[in-house]
Amino acid sequence: MGKRVLTFCLVCCLSIGAIWADASEIRSALPQLSPEQYQALESGEMINEYALDGEPLTHYFVKGSESHRRAVEVQSIQDGFSVAAVSYIPYGETLKAMDKAERQLAIFNSLRAISTQEGLTYISWRAGNKPKLLIEKSSYMEDSKNLNNLIPDPVATVFPYSAQSYVYQRDTSFGGNRYLHTYTNSDEEIFVEIKNINTVRVLGIFTAVKKEQLTINMGTYQLDDGLLLYALTSIDGRDPVVSIFGLEVDLPSAFRRRIVALQNWFRDQLDTLENQ
Repeated sequence: MGKRVLTFCLVCCLSIGAIWADASEIRSALPQLSPEQYQALESGEMINEYALDGEPLTHYFVKGSESHRRAVEVQSIQDGFSVAAVSYIPYGETLKAMDKAERQLAIFNSLRAISTQEGLTYISWRAGNKPKLLIEKSSYMEDSKNLNNLIPDPVATVFPYSAQSYVYQRDTSFGGNRYLHTYTNSDEEIFVEIKNINTVRVLGIFTAVKKEQLTINMGTYQLDDGLLLYALTSIDGRDPVVSIFGLEVDLPSAFRRRIVALQNWFRDQLDTLENQ
């Protein structure tokens, strides 16, 4: 009986120690968040914020990182909006057993496996806040124009500090569009800027975002015990609401829902890594 009690107490102490370790490293990495935001991150929730006309969102990103630098840049937006989001994912046993370099390569390849986004759903306001198909097609392109020659997800054998790829995605909100993915990486951070290289339209007709006005930044940042997963979406030169025949499309809300869907997708990617 005494041994059982001792074992139970030891397990509890180890669990509490792990929780405090997570809490401590989150607070060190992101020191300007509120107590409620720390609690949400430690509980596995995503926190997010929407800003108009350059209001600061830098507190969502690790100071000195590429993501923080981009968050400073979007403060220059005078006629547009930005959405920032971050979540914390503790490492599972597989990722924990890797060294930092090995882990960074595995995360990079998981983040680039965009074909696995096909069939991704999101919570749609127009569908009554119910799940709805978001991404119908997601594939790499050989160049910026040729849609007849889509290629498989690339797999890196050496971690690159920079990379560029063209991507075609067809979704249920904005139809088929082409994007340029540009990676700026470090030993701790994987950062991808996703920029539209054609005009994004609603219902295939009405302009939602002009060419190169939409930037979706996604990234990961390695901490000792877990991974920060973040996103920063910005649109310059566009009102946050598009009105078409009495139908209003709230762009910040639409992109926030997209961010939630993409973060959930990446969590699934990490689960796949853990189970390999």
